[in-house]
Amino acid sequence: MNVKMFISLALSFMAAAGIGFYLLHHPELIGHVRDISPWSMILLFLMSVATLAANGLYLRIFAKKFDIHLKWKEWFGLASVTAMGNYLTPFSGGLVARGAYLKNRHDFPYAHFLAMLAANYMIAFAVIGVTGVVITLTLSGTENFSWPVIFFFLATLSTILLVLFLPSPSIGGRNRLLRLVQQALEGIDFIQRDRELLFKLVALTFFNVVVGAFLFFTAFHSIGAAIPFRIALLIYLLTACTVLINITPGNLGVQEAVTSLAAAILGAGADMGLLAALIVRAVTIVSAFALGPFFSYLLSKELMASRAVPPSGTKELI
Repeated sequence: MNVKMFISLALSFMAAAGIGFYLLHHPELIGHVRDISPWSMILLFLMSVATLAANGLYLRIFAKKFDIHLKWKEWFGLASVTAMGNYLTPFSGGLVARGAYLKNRHDFPYAHFLAMLAANYMIAFAVIGVTGVVITLTLSGTENFSWPVIFFFLATLSTILLVLFLPSPSIGGRNRLLRLVQQALEGIDFIQRDRELLFKLVALTFFNVVVGAFLFFTAFHSIGAAIPFRIALLIYLLTACTVLINITPGNLGVQEAVTSLAAAILGAGADMGLLAALIVRAVTIVSAFALGPFFSYLLSKELMASRAVPPSGTKELI
């Protein structure tokens, strides 16, 4: 076990222990969980599966641009396996498995995969920034309005715009962040040449945002915290930004901390925020591990069956 893995697992253990210790000393929170109806859990599970489908469709649409036509069990299966893998290993191990499958099954270059992934993050944070600013402004004049929140979304949006519109000379060197920025710019430039592709990817990202917001909205309401949808949306947007902080498997502890902080700032209560985050965590784990092993088996068979078949061609990302 290397040092990074050890540190990640240690942080995961401390986060889980901290959450358990907090709940142990606040037993009233457990009572809210007992009141959750089976219908609410089913609805939460279906919305979690819907986010997996949206992530899979994003991959399917992008891959099709390179004349790679993924079957449903591939695009949906890879999204499910990725979600499961991210819980099994730190630092987004599920994404590594997805890239490896596309490379071995369809000869999809890692450079193209990284460009797609980086462009995905750029689009996601652009949508998060715009949506966050607009929704926060609608709270102006209410007790839920927060200057730190709107400044955060403005900073996020400004960073994306700065990266997109400033001249982007070729970035060399071994700096990982600079290489990621360069790959993102290449991916965005490639997408911008196809307006239909860009529209589809933005629409899917917005769909994911709406479903994610409803996921938190339902989680809060299932425990008796009747917060407005706009607040649930902002809490989800702030929590979604933790996708870049992959220091523990599944971002365990990080998402819960950010959700609790966001809920406290926006007037929903830190306790209710933590409980809602744990409910969302539970349904995402259930959906990932209910579907992940099944599709891992199907994709393994697909990969073995394709060994004797020449891989499909790909276009150049230029």
